[in-house]
Amino acid sequence: MAPASAARSLRAPSPHGFPMRLVPPPLSFPAAVRRPLRYCAAVLALALCACTPRFDWRTIQSGEGAYAALYPGKPTSAARDVTIAGRKLPMTMEAARIDDTLFAVGVVTLPADDEALRREALAAMQAGLLANLGTPSGEPRARPVTVMSADRPGRPIAGVEVQASGVSPQDQSPRRLTARLVAVGTRAYQAVVLESGDAARDARQAEQVEQFLGGFHPF
Repeated sequence: MAPASAARSLRAPSPHGFPMRLVPPPLSFPAAVRRPLRYCAAVLALALCACTPRFDWRTIQSGEGAYAALYPGKPTSAARDVTIAGRKLPMTMEAARIDDTLFAVGVVTLPADDEALRREALAAMQAGLLANLGTPSGEPRARPVTVMSADRPGRPIAGVEVQASGVSPQDQSPRRLTARLVAVGTRAYQAVVLESGDAARDARQAEQVEQFLGGFHPF
């Protein structure tokens, strides 16, 4: 058993007659320790900010365009005419912009369910995308790709994926285009991701590009 003198040294008298525990003083870190702690806190704060999601993914079904797509934000709609096979045809487009990246689906309604017309439409749409890219940086790359339809079970549809880079003639900023084109029945589709400025230099957004293109399904 500890001596009574040692026990008394751990307690102090209380005004209520009960022993009172001695509260140790607050910990005090030397400056050499405080500086690394402040640095770690700052790094953690930056990491939490970097993890803040910019992409709010949601599935959009277009009854007019006959497709489903996974957009990273709420899309807006627009319409214009395009020239295909020497005739003006209507194109509807829904697009969402996240910072300097545009995610869009364009649909051209064809006058007939004709295979040759579908091929002409896809060629014209691809040429239009490349023309709007600006001054090309190298040769565009194209590869065959399979796009699954939106019905269940999904049907495989043969399409083409195009990748190209360019420079904007307005501000000389870089641009990077990734698009999938496919045609079904009387509709021709283009699912497009156009990255501009710093986004066009950053390879870390490849996952979001693939998520959008892989989430596009015509009916």
